Amino acid sequence: MASVQRGLGVMSGSKAREAEGRVPLPADRGAAEPTLPDRYRIKRDNTGAVLTCVEAPTVSVRVQHGFTVTGAAARSAAPGSIFLDGAAQGEPFLDPKREVYNLDHHEGCARSFLLATCEQAMVLIRKGLDLRKREWTVYANDADLDTVLAIWVLLNHLRLNDRSAETRARIMPLVRLQGVIDAQGLDMQDLSALPPELLAEIQACIDELREPELALKQRGRWGESDLLGYTADRLRAIDRLVYSPTHFDDVTDIDQLARVEIANGSVAVVCRSKAGIYEVERQLRRLHGKRLGVIVLRTSASTYTLRLVNPYLPTSLERVYTYLNLVDPGAGGHRSANRWGGSTEIGGSPRSTGTRMAPEQIARVCQQAFRTPTLVQRLRRIAGAALGSTGILLAALASVFLPGLIGRGAGVPSGLAASPAQFSVLLATLGGAFLLIRGLRAPGLYGLRRPAGLDWCVLLPFAIFGALAGGVWIPVPATTPVPEWLEPLGVLTLPLAAEVIFRGLVHGSLVASFGVQECGGPWLLSSPVILSAGFYTLWGAILRHPAISLTQAIPGGPDSGLPLLGALLFGAAAGMARERSESIAVSILLHWIGVAAVLLGGRI
Repeated sequence: MASVQRGLGVMSGSKAREAEGRVPLPADRGAAEPTLPDRYRIKRDNTGAVLTCVEAPTVSVRVQHGFTVTGAAARSAAPGSIFLDGAAQGEPFLDPKREVYNLDHHEGCARSFLLATCEQAMVLIRKGLDLRKREWTVYANDADLDTVLAIWVLLNHLRLNDRSAETRARIMPLVRLQGVIDAQGLDMQDLSALPPELLAEIQACIDELREPELALKQRGRWGESDLLGYTADRLRAIDRLVYSPTHFDDVTDIDQLARVEIANGSVAVVCRSKAGIYEVERQLRRLHGKRLGVIVLRTSASTYTLRLVNPYLPTSLERVYTYLNLVDPGAGGHRSANRWGGSTEIGGSPRSTGTRMAPEQIARVCQQAFRTPTLVQRLRRIAGAALGSTGILLAALASVFLPGLIGRGAGVPSGLAASPAQFSVLLATLGGAFLLIRGLRAPGLYGLRRPAGLDWCVLLPFAIFGALAGGVWIPVPATTPVPEWLEPLGVLTLPLAAEVIFRGLVHGSLVASFGVQECGGPWLLSSPVILSAGFYTLWGAILRHPAISLTQAIPGGPDSGLPLLGALLFGAAAGMARERSESIAVSILLHWIGVAAVLLGGRI
């Protein structure tokens, strides 16, 4: 028992200590003694406040007064759920297949023959439960010492499973005695099998750990107390009992800012630390084991270092760079040196200005780069693009027909319908506003960049051929008097509106789920090009319909199937040019050139 006594900071031969009649905790030894690192954090996520430990980043603890779920709900809870000491009604259970556990010794069991919650947690950890292999949530509805000790055991699982038995030797007398008291009663302390002197010393530790709880209950304030804050405070007190500052000499201080699962069970961790990337990698390997896939280390307010840890992931960092450069407002275009980049295993953020993305955004981009979108996700993306473009076009159409309908309903014969040129200006305004709202947050994704390269010029003949076949948008001449300047303005703004909506908003929203060309890379007809061209063709046919008649296919020519083919060809050429140049400005220029070719061809 000598090692146990030393672990608790007890010197049994000290007469002065016996005279005091209490066991001094490490915190009592003097203000000059080095303090322990504060390893416990209270954070907020989308469901509320949680308690975490820097050495158990995959475990989140929720402690809430009165929280309870039924036994059936506990058994069907999300994988990775652990209920403590009455948080789940019904009998205790282990479900290793679904990874759901109820550690309890109250309902549905013979309490006299069951371990207390803190001892159950210790058995679970020592029997091989690996809390690093997934995300876990621990639920509790009270913060008595039994529950707090169980939480401490779960959050310190790595040190409890060290080959060295030092940490276990320090904590087990406390866990054993508190477990016996909680399960069997105060008069059954001898069941802990601790020697009398050590028993008295551990009991003194328990009394001191419980002192704040008893004080709050005596004042009637326990029910309104902050259980998470109280739990964190008691966890630190247990740390002072068990550890000394030297235990953390080899621990790198890492603040994990975001974490996502990427592929094959691996995780990407966005963190910050004063240490270098390889020291951080060593520490994160200890915390996450084989799950660690990618590290994104924040080295300053806006700069990051990327490191691929798992070489067996389905792709390299190059794909991550591509996605980050599309969505990062701080990254430049293909010709710029201010971009995310590096080798397949290590790289960094834009050097000149740094990134303008938050850690959570970087983590989501890493997840997107390593995960192939499912069919359902792609269909949702296509449906969202279709509905978004339809909403903008219908809003503009309403401005054309609603005034006329209102006027006829009021007895005005001619109504107040807007002209096609006015429709063009309104459509361009609506589309441009939405493009700026979305595009300024991810300029590369929506083509809000300066054109890069000139290889897109080879698409110019195809765009002109599609335009001459009737594939460009030209407003029909006004049938009512309009200002002279409005007609030519409509000829300019309608092509602008079409490109903003289809090569900007639609194409940009689809890039997140489909592969596209890169400037200077292989030529290909990507899915966003095909889909945006299809939507463009469909709406072109609708706007040319005699019931609407806002655009014309070929000036003076019959409306046949040729304009549909022309629209498909022009849309594909404009989309490919937008991808090759990384800029929507090129597709707008092609559309204006196509309109000019049609107007000039009609005059010849």
